[in-house]
Amino acid sequence: MKLKHSVLIVIWVLVMATVPLGVAAQQDEPFYRVQQGDTLSGIAHAFGTTVDELIAVNGIANPDLLVPGTVLVIPGYYGLSGYLLTGGEIAFGENTSSLSLRYGVSDERLARLNRWLNPERIYAGQPLILPEEGDLPSELPSSRTLLPVVGETLLELAIREGINPWRAPRVNRHSDRMWIVPGNPLWLDEGEAGTSALPETITDVQIDPQTLVQGNTARVLLTLTEQSWAEGRLGEWSLSFHELEPLQLVALQGVSAIADPGTYDLEIELRASPESPTRYAFRQPIPLIPAYFGYDPVLEVSGVTTDPATIEAEQELWDSIMAEVSPERFWDGPFAFPATRTEVFPSVFGSRRNYNRIGYYTYHTGLDFYSLMGEDITAAASGRVVFAQSLTIRGNSVVLDHGWGVFTAYLHQSRILVSVGDMVEKGQTIGLVGNTGRVAAPHLHWEVVVGGVPVDPMEWTSTAFP
Repeated sequence: MKLKHSVLIVIWVLVMATVPLGVAAQQDEPFYRVQQGDTLSGIAHAFGTTVDELIAVNGIANPDLLVPGTVLVIPGYYGLSGYLLTGGEIAFGENTSSLSLRYGVSDERLARLNRWLNPERIYAGQPLILPEEGDLPSELPSSRTLLPVVGETLLELAIREGINPWRAPRVNRHSDRMWIVPGNPLWLDEGEAGTSALPETITDVQIDPQTLVQGNTARVLLTLTEQSWAEGRLGEWSLSFHELEPLQLVALQGVSAIADPGTYDLEIELRASPESPTRYAFRQPIPLIPAYFGYDPVLEVSGVTTDPATIEAEQELWDSIMAEVSPERFWDGPFAFPATRTEVFPSVFGSRRNYNRIGYYTYHTGLDFYSLMGEDITAAASGRVVFAQSLTIRGNSVVLDHGWGVFTAYLHQSRILVSVGDMVEKGQTIGLVGNTGRVAAPHLHWEVVVGGVPVDPMEWTSTAFP
């Protein structure tokens, strides 16, 4: 009998040794069970706390030794109890209702666990926190999504889809009502697609990168079940979708190097054809983070090229050239550098600029190359010449349209060797290096513009868009 009691005491001591000291004193806060591969910094990020807080609350002696199965108190969730799970990141196309149905957790509890001040504004890429056990009768991990249209009743929707009209309210936990809201999805407990707010017409939405970065190119890819027409917006920028593969539409959009960090709404509208009424619309915030750009030395240039009226008029013309969106894509694969010296550059994209000591009020919209007067300038990719003439600030300039709203520009040339309307091939000589326009010395200034926004050209030389 004494031996049995001794064994029980030893087991109790071993179990208690795996529970941090803070757990016993924090019964009004929830717990998290450490998983294989977890780190304290990752756990802190997921739960919106800090590593120091986790260490202090849990009495962790060695932060580098995190054993799977260890139970940690998660600070900052007073009034909540039980074990919590990390549910990965919220994907585009998920909202509070779809997450509630998928995981069997009420809207209110999800909002409290995730500290959503506005549950209608959850953003793609946001960490998701879930309870180990839901508070609703059942989960709906996969489903079929129906989308009511304007003026349609639940009975009409049921007839159109061939379902029992009482079935949708029961699955969507609205058993006390038979009315529906146009545009708000309804879910059925059938199908293999994961429960989300996307209609069954859209099987997947990919955003790359999921967190936008100043000066980079955003890619939005839709995978569909039937031919559809799509359009959208990303913040202030209109999105133009094009067919990448059958039943796949893609849009490319530049993110301004001076866009304010924060969240930007990504809106997608789907129609049967361009003339048809909107069949589906969804909006969700996407985070945008800053890039870190340097400062160029002060540049001494002709005062004519810094005149505000001249700058405004020329920029208006420049923007109009890049506003056209050709339906055909002419390029394939990464872009090539348009000049030969690519080991070091006198000025890179995004660098803040100060002309004639008037202040760092502008930024460099392209990539400069060390070049000698008269050296060849070659096309970075195949395209059509849409501009070939002299400007006050940009000097002798050539603009190539590569299709789908993607352009490249080649500035300050001494001689232009192509004409508007010419089709050029990747690597073809289109001009010669010069020192025309706003320059301090002969060089080539190369720009890549996507959706009307200049982006970092280096990204396009290393990435095969779309």
